[in-house]
Amino acid sequence: MSYVHKRVKIIFTGGTVAGNVANSNVSQNTKSDPNTFLGSLDDSIDILKKNWNIEIEPSITELFNLDSSNILPENWTKLAEAIQETYDDVDAFIILHGTNTMGYTAAALSFALENINKPVVFTGAQVPLGYLGSDATTNLVNALRISVWGYHEIKGVMAVFGSKIITGTRVKKGTDFDYDPFSSFQTGSLGQIGRFMKIDDVAMQKHVSYLSKYKPLAIQSRVLSIKKDFDADKIVSLTEFPGMSPDIITSLVDNIGAKAFVLRSFGAGDPNAQLFRAFEYLKQKQIPIIVTTQAPSGLANFQVNETGQYLKENDLAIPAYDMSIESMTVKMAWLLAQGLSYETIKYKMIEDHHGEIHIGSELI
Repeated sequence: MSYVHKRVKIIFTGGTVAGNVANSNVSQNTKSDPNTFLGSLDDSIDILKKNWNIEIEPSITELFNLDSSNILPENWTKLAEAIQETYDDVDAFIILHGTNTMGYTAAALSFALENINKPVVFTGAQVPLGYLGSDATTNLVNALRISVWGYHEIKGVMAVFGSKIITGTRVKKGTDFDYDPFSSFQTGSLGQIGRFMKIDDVAMQKHVSYLSKYKPLAIQSRVLSIKKDFDADKIVSLTEFPGMSPDIITSLVDNIGAKAFVLRSFGAGDPNAQLFRAFEYLKQKQIPIIVTTQAPSGLANFQVNETGQYLKENDLAIPAYDMSIESMTVKMAWLLAQGLSYETIKYKMIEDHHGEIHIGSELI
């Protein structure tokens, strides 16, 4: 019998899945090295060979071993570089990553790897490998299943965790306890995985279509369009509260040289009017500010209340629409690193690159 041959690169970055957790009185502290994860796949690889006629050749690389709360933009860059360097040698990538910042890293690689022609699948665990009740092996096996799946066109950045398959720019962690901690933010679900896989054909086709939006799909690394740098150290992320002073914003520009702002405001992106002075100052200085909502499933479109309308009429801020906080922050860092002008950044922030933003529900 002839088999389809699939080479899968697992990139190990640490996180809970590897045992980067606080000591506990009820669980033995166990650290896992990369080879432990390869060993946990042996039985599943045999089953996939028997049932799917796929010969899987896995390999694993430890790129770094960090609690994901300690992941920095330079780690996103290293991940993109690692994928670029081995792009011609493998058919799919699985990234073992901690859950706390998985949404940020998945968004970063979604923007960085513009026309990738292979799956990049994030997964991890709520309970470390080797602990009682660990979900590490199940999640890794499910990531492997989707990475070699041959019945749909699977490519681009996504997360497979618990029962969810989610596009990379919509990964949102909602809990620290459940085995299914992630959800797709508003939209972005690509399907479900359990005993069987259920792919949302329309959603997956749309997800894949973004990958050839700017350049043809990359058959080889030499034509992979990769923009791997992020300028995040001077982005300021704030949550508005009643009585917040505009001086907070202006002083951050004057004293630390802030380059961009993310503001979680009220309603549909409706700040208190006393902040208008700060918005006008930022416009004068050509410093972009994107305004989102504090409502968990809200939409910031500047069309519902007077203060939001004022921002729109005077071109004082960028509406976030339905972007997640992870995507809008990473996207801003990605655009800043490209050295784009103030006006270009404002335009690009509301351009849909990889399914991160949807403005079709805008009010008339």
